[in-house]
Amino acid sequence: MRIEIYNTLLLLKWSCAQLSEAVWQDKVITHFRPMLEKVPLNFSAMGACDFSTPLDSLQDVLDVFERNRIVERIEKALQTALEAFHANGSFSFPDTLKVGIFAGNGKNAIHEKLNHGFSGFGGIPGFIVLILSPTDYVLKSIEALVAHEFHHNIRNAIEPWPKDNNISVGQYLLIEGLAEAFAAQLYGEDRIGPQTIGLVGADLEKAKQMILPHLEEKGFQVAQSYLFGDALADAFGYPKTGLPHGAGYAVGYHLVKDYLAKTGKDIFIASAETSKQILGQETAPSGAS
Repeated sequence: MRIEIYNTLLLLKWSCAQLSEAVWQDKVITHFRPMLEKVPLNFSAMGACDFSTPLDSLQDVLDVFERNRIVERIEKALQTALEAFHANGSFSFPDTLKVGIFAGNGKNAIHEKLNHGFSGFGGIPGFIVLILSPTDYVLKSIEALVAHEFHHNIRNAIEPWPKDNNISVGQYLLIEGLAEAFAAQLYGEDRIGPQTIGLVGADLEKAKQMILPHLEEKGFQVAQSYLFGDALADAFGYPKTGLPHGAGYAVGYHLVKDYLAKTGKDIFIASAETSKQILGQETAPSGAS
């Protein structure tokens, strides 16, 4: 697999004037068009800088990323994740992985506050999008964040996202739980999502009680409501459940941890299994006793 980095941080840093939309489309967006045809993401609306961002407002942000070697660390983390999968099973990889690195524009409260300065998308094999603000979380955990998104690329080739979006709550939780478990194995549990490791004790048990009875329910908005919790319900238009932000990440992560502990399997074996296998929902063949 060839890894191609589209570093918009460098493009922004060395631009002497505001970029034109034509240059931005040519240098950045065109490379992600096959992904955008499947999932019509709006990078700017997600919190990313683009050709219209005033460049003088970005200099401090770009300097922080440069001092912290963010791009080099991303490149190394991608290679580490690839080598880990190569060494631990027979996995399918896209011929090319295109990775877009974007600076946060400071305008999206979900990105800046709820997501601690990180938004990522790795759900379409062959593409990863990373939107970064220079928060303490991003500067500390960028490798784990990259590993998480890389895992989505591999996992969604094994168990593809339903074309009709009719995903089950359990499958969505496992997509995120497996990715967090992979990132934790490579970089430590303290580097994965704050919403994943921040829900503990009685609050975690309450979230499990609220989510686990619904694992077989299907529908994108239903699954979103149990994965993300109420904080994003109004923005994304799904029903509220009373869950805290990102509760499904924590429950999914603990589902995976419990499964690995119970079975003695490792994250690579589990990553190659179906959601029904992991959740114990596989039915016996007809005639089996």
